[in-house]
Parts: sequence; structure tokens; C-alpha cells
Amino acid sequence: MRRAWEGWPGRVLRVLLAALPLYWLFRRLDWREVVHEAGAVGPAGIGLAFACVFASVAVGAVRWGVMLRAYGATDLPPLSTMLRHNLVGLWFNLLPSGVAGDAVRGHRVRLVAGSLATSYTVLFVERVSGLLGLCLIAGTSMLSPVSIRSDAVSWTLGLGLLGAAGLSAVLLLVPFAIARRPSLRALVERAPVLGPMLVKVPPPRTLRGPLLSVLLSVLTQGALVVCVYFLLRPLSSVATFGLCARVVPAIILVTYIPLTPGGLGQREAAFRALFGLAGVPGTMAVAASLLFFAEIVGVSVLGGLCLAAERLAAARGRPWDGA
Repeated sequence: MRRAWEGWPGRVLRVLLAALPLYWLFRRLDWREVVHEAGAVGPAGIGLAFACVFASVAVGAVRWGVMLRAYGATDLPPLSTMLRHNLVGLWFNLLPSGVAGDAVRGHRVRLVAGSLATSYTVLFVERVSGLLGLCLIAGTSMLSPVSIRSDAVSWTLGLGLLGAAGLSAVLLLVPFAIARRPSLRALVERAPVLGPMLVKVPPPRTLRGPLLSVLLSVLTQGALVVCVYFLLRPLSSVATFGLCARVVPAIILVTYIPLTPGGLGQREAAFRALFGLAGVPGTMAVAASLLFFAEIVGVSVLGGLCLAAERLAAARGRPWDGA
């Protein structure tokens, strides 16, 4: 079975799995109308959305440095280098796994972090803090009078986000508590499923780093919410900022693990379904989703250019630091 999966039958099956969401959407949408709606966003909306995605990546580089310092790193490269590493990681995140970029980022700063294991631990905790920041945005938006047609779906999304927030808080705080109170280790280890994993997560030196990382995550995730708002607002008067702050975190959660290359199709189905509950027409939601993906690819291309420049410099005998 492994040989079949790695051979041509597996490649064909993976292509089919990636095409299924797009086929499902293709049968239910007028794609000429989708293209028309995408063009109606205008250069200003697309430019502002691009700036938001880039700002999210830049603040993410700051957050990454904060987490590295919390885990003992002292000789960090300048912010410009951290931003370059982040952009290159975003370039590799276009691969179907969705985690290739994190593997690349962790490998690039392994010497600064002290070891490859510590570097990957930082990235894991950074992702958790990003998830918590996302949930904080969604939780705050639940206080606004946003109308979603299905109360059941609304409550399910709300409870799901609250559950993710609680899980994120546990993953951030429990290792720190165990380090301060070793007697808690045996108690935590007996907890089903999460317990054995929590006792293996090394704690940060101080809690200030993870807490600051959560605050920065509100900015990184908030920039993505604003990006979608700039893309969808010109198309639908229903798409207020409060609605985007409520729906976009749920979409990010649904597509957190991409099942298709770049989440293509999976993300569009989520946009159509969830924004549709608030009365946004499907063609408008899918147009915004495709533009959102294009903005991410556009910023990722900057990472590809950085990678090409690094390799060119290395070929000329002048390698960049950390490359």
C-alpha cells in the first residue's frame, strides 16, 4: 500500500482529492460571476489586503523572536533576517502539508535556539499562541450584534472557538506550572490524551514571553481579518468588520490543517458556507476567498525571491547569515 501511495496510483489519488472541493464548487457556482466579483474589489482593496498579509508576516517575525528569547536564545539575528526566514517559511507552506514552512523555519534558527528540538518546540508553542490570539478575536467579536442565520451553527462555532482557546491556554500554562511545582507532574501525567504530551513540553524561562506572544498573535490574526474585510466589503454591504471578525477565525480553524494543496477548494467551501450563513452571496464569498489566497501567494513569492537570492549569493561565495 505504501508503494502504491508513493507511486503513480497515489499521485492520481492525491490529485483527485485536491480536485474534489473545486469540482463541488464548480457545479454550484457561476464562475463568470465569481470572476466579475473579484474584479469589482478594485486595486485599492487588493493593495490594502496585500499590505495586511505582509504586516501579519512581519509581526509574526517579531513574535517568533519573542518566543525564542523566552526559551533562552540570546544572540538573535536582526529583525530583517527573522522576517526573511518567515517569508521563506511562508513560501514552503504552499506545499500540501501546510507545515513544511515551520520545518524550514525551525532548521534555519536551530543554532540560535540552542538545538533543533528547542527550535521546533518554540514553533509549536508559537502556533498555540497564534491559535489563542485567533480565539480572542473571535470571542470579542461575539459581543457584537452579528446576525448568523443558523443559531445551531453559531453556537457550534462559538463553542468550538472557546474550546480551542481553552486548549491553547492549557498548552501554554501547564508546562510552566509544572516547572514551578514539580508535584503537579504526576497529576498532569494521569490526565487522558493530553497529560503525557503536556509533561514533555519544556516550559519557557518566563511566562512574559508567551503572554506577549499571545498579544502579538492578536495583531497577526487581526491583520488577516482586516485583509478579508478589505476584499469582501466592496462586494457586499453585509460584510461588516464585526462579521469578518466573527467568521474569519472560524474559517481559519476549519482550514488549519490543509487537506488540499494550499487549502485550495477547502478554503473556498468554508468561505461560501460560513459567510453564506450571514447572507453574503456565494459568488462574492468565493471571489474574496480566491483573492485572499492570491494575496498569501503574492507575499509567499517574496519568500521565494529571498530564497533565490540566498542561493545566488551562496553560489558567488557570499552566503547570507542563517541561510
